Amino acid sequence: MCGLDRESYEGEAIEGLDLTGAHLGGKEFYRCDFKGCDFTEAELAGSVFEDCSFHECNLSNPKVAGARLIKAEFFDCKVVGINFYHFDQLLFDSRFTGSRIQNCNFSELKMKRASFLDCRIDECDFEDAFLVEAKFDDSVFRETLFHGCDLERASFLEASGYAIDPRTNKVRKAVFSVPDVLSLVECLGVVIKNRE
Repeated sequence: MCGLDRESYEGEAIEGLDLTGAHLGGKEFYRCDFKGCDFTEAELAGSVFEDCSFHECNLSNPKVAGARLIKAEFFDCKVVGINFYHFDQLLFDSRFTGSRIQNCNFSELKMKRASFLDCRIDECDFEDAFLVEAKFDDSVFRETLFHGCDLERASFLEASGYAIDPRTNKVRKAVFSVPDVLSLVECLGVVIKNRE
């Protein structure tokens, strides 16, 4: 037993549960706070998480086909191997703060005003994603793909390591910081030198 035996939970604090490989399919969670829980390879198919927050949780390779994630917030979490397009929705309004996000796929999602603040984003895909007004401030990227994205008015203040080709992504009025903004012109083959 994983300790979550009911079908529905509302307004509860759920702390320190080891839910590794647990079957949570079809369960509904409303306004619940998860703290220090391990969802590694948990079965979440058909489950609903609405207005929930996750603090210092491990979400490594859960099975999410048909699940719904509505207004979720993640703080200092480990989020690995999630194909977010497998959720039963294309519109996401989730927020990530101080989290490690690795090998995740956000392709083709509508994520207007999405928030990835002070995160480490490794080997993730944002292909054909709608990221208008998204915030990636203070985040560090490594081998993360942005292609065919709408990044208009997005913010990358103090972010680093991103590789964004302005020929294949919409970056009108997006905000970047020096010196990392120079990576936007690397794809053009130009040489930038400091004044002597």
